[in-house]
Amino acid sequence: IQMLKKLFKYEFKSTAKIMLILYAILIITTSVGSVVLYSLDLDQAGESKLASILSVSAIVLYILAIFAVLIVMYVYLCVHFYRTMYSAQGYLTHTLPVKTLAPFHVKLITSFVWMFLSMALMTASIVALIASASHGTAWQDFTSAWEELFGQDVFSFRFIFQMVLSVICSCLIYLLWVFASASIGQLFSSNKVAASLVAGIILYFMQQIFSMILMFGTGMFQSGDNSVNFFAVTTTIDNTTTSTTSILPSSLFATSNIYSIIVIVILYLVCARIITKHLNLE
Repeated sequence: IQMLKKLFKYEFKSTAKIMLILYAILIITTSVGSVVLYSLDLDQAGESKLASILSVSAIVLYILAIFAVLIVMYVYLCVHFYRTMYSAQGYLTHTLPVKTLAPFHVKLITSFVWMFLSMALMTASIVALIASASHGTAWQDFTSAWEELFGQDVFSFRFIFQMVLSVICSCLIYLLWVFASASIGQLFSSNKVAASLVAGIILYFMQQIFSMILMFGTGMFQSGDNSVNFFAVTTTIDNTTTSTTSILPSSLFATSNIYSIIVIVILYLVCARIITKHLNLE
């Protein structure tokens, strides 16, 4: 237990510097962008050259910050996993006096915590920016339109639970996708990085095929009149009458989450099997 605690402490400490820098960039950018957008009247921004430049600059800066946090954070966590698990540093990792899968679990949990915090921070950032640009009226308009369109409270427990679970599953899938690809790649005696990239591409296409089969099988796609309806399914009553039923967003989240959990289990088992039975650090 003590060794496991030390592993978590070291893992968070070794990744904290980069992650906190990225978070600081996003927070500063959001603060500046919010102040600028709040002080501007976007309806009249087009009439003022200075207002237009300021609003466009704030938006561009914010988009760059989003990409910095999302892409740099994701790439950094993936590279850190590969370097500490399957490169020369992996020898030290796998000789620690802990269970075989303990280092993998520590790195997965640590990466997930950072990624989930990043998603939460970006969501808060987007809400803050939109609220500043609309002077606080956008959220009220959004909730009213949501309830009118779907007949469902955006603050309902079921919807919030499914949405949070969806974010958790998305973080785990993106992490395990790369971790499984790296695990498969290290099975090769040479060109391990290239093999990992190829494995990642194959796993991605397999996920997409599985996702399409699930969507069509559960009726999330409704083909009719050469159109695709994401929010309704059509059922036949007495072989003559058809009835169209709206699929609530929480139901869509539920179906998506079931698919995500299945993928997560499969990718995890791939990683666990390779690490425990087929580890190759040569």
